[in-house]
Amino acid sequence: MTHSGQDNPARITAVTRRDVFDLLRAAEGGWWGRLDEVAFLGSLYDLDALPSTDSRHPTARTDIIQHRFNNYDWEDDWVFEDPRFGLLDGPDDVLLAFLARLVHPEVRPDADEAARRVDELNRLLAADGWALRPGDFMSGRPVYAPFPESAVTPTIPLPLRDDDASKLDLVLGQTHHLLDDDGEGLARDLVRSAKLTLRRDGGYFHPMPNDNWTDATYEAVLTVDRALVPEFTSAITEAIWQRLRAVLKPLERLDVQSLVVEAALRPLPEITQDLAVSRKQSDQPGSP
Repeated sequence: MTHSGQDNPARITAVTRRDVFDLLRAAEGGWWGRLDEVAFLGSLYDLDALPSTDSRHPTARTDIIQHRFNNYDWEDDWVFEDPRFGLLDGPDDVLLAFLARLVHPEVRPDADEAARRVDELNRLLAADGWALRPGDFMSGRPVYAPFPESAVTPTIPLPLRDDDASKLDLVLGQTHHLLDDDGEGLARDLVRSAKLTLRRDGGYFHPMPNDNWTDATYEAVLTVDRALVPEFTSAITEAIWQRLRAVLKPLERLDVQSLVVEAALRPLPEITQDLAVSRKQSDQPGSP
């Protein structure tokens, strides 16, 4: 397989890709498993068609043999950022094929080990809408393949407190991610400049009688630049609220019942040096 980004552009972000590479670097054993690097990569790429980075060798195959077997002067993670293999910035299917091969029974014959590796990879890939799932079986062991899934944003540790600004930033980031994934471009861009807080709703929400509601209710507040407030039409606000509510629900904040948009307070004017001197003089005894 050779890679080309024209037909299947990248959706997996550079953030996720580097997280995947960090995971593979920290894992026991090389990414090539029970194979060697030439055999592993040769099942995915035409190593005789890819160029060498060393003028003494004509192809990627001879290049790898020289630097990984003869000289051994490349690091074990050399392939992750080698532009010939497109794992860092190529289309999704290139990276996903590499990861699926990494947990293939021919590469990792221990099914439990492969399953653990798949779980770790899926936690990272989920944010960008991909997962490795069994697509076939070989000698009773799963052969994993990439499947598109609804994007799932990274987990925010509980509890989510009212004043937990760092976690609220993550909530807003996940809302932004969902809006982007659903093609809500304007709402996504408006959220980018907002600040999210939670506050008691002042009793505006009145639950139905006998529904066992006991918690005080809250409203989510998006604070934005005053000039942007008119952009938050009822349709835009509802689109944001639907995604925000979806993020808050698994965080056990069902008490947040509505969304309001408010203008940020303008900063107070600076006190000039002349005004400060004038005030000082007026405070002195005997001043008129």
